[in-house]
Amino acid sequence: MKQRAFTLLELVIVLAILSVLVAVVALSIGGLPAIARWRAMQTEKGVVQAAIDAYNTQNVAVEGAPAIAASPVGQAVQPGPDSQPDFGRYLKRMTAYYYTWEAGGESLAVLAAPEDLQEPE
Repeated sequence: MKQRAFTLLELVIVLAILSVLVAVVALSIGGLPAIARWRAMQTEKGVVQAAIDAYNTQNVAVEGAPAIAASPVGQAVQPGPDSQPDFGRYLKRMTAYYYTWEAGGESLAVLAAPEDLQEPE
């Protein structure tokens, strides 16, 4: 009776193919944490921009409150009615990142590590 089995050459070829596939997958998921950080920054920036827009609409345009002062130095924004800057009243939690903006809340920018400011590939 003849037994059927894989030859050593066939096993080596299969292992080589699997190694290449594992390497491709490992390289493709290696950048996922950077992508997640970048997306989190962009999402939070959108929330902060919405708070600025709400403050400018309600407090400045309707109630005549003073415009948002410029912040050339990065700062985290705390929530609450007595927050500084004033638009923090429209946030539910403290920001995880630091922000700068021009007078009136224009040109909002996120401050973090330089590699986080570039959109991942």
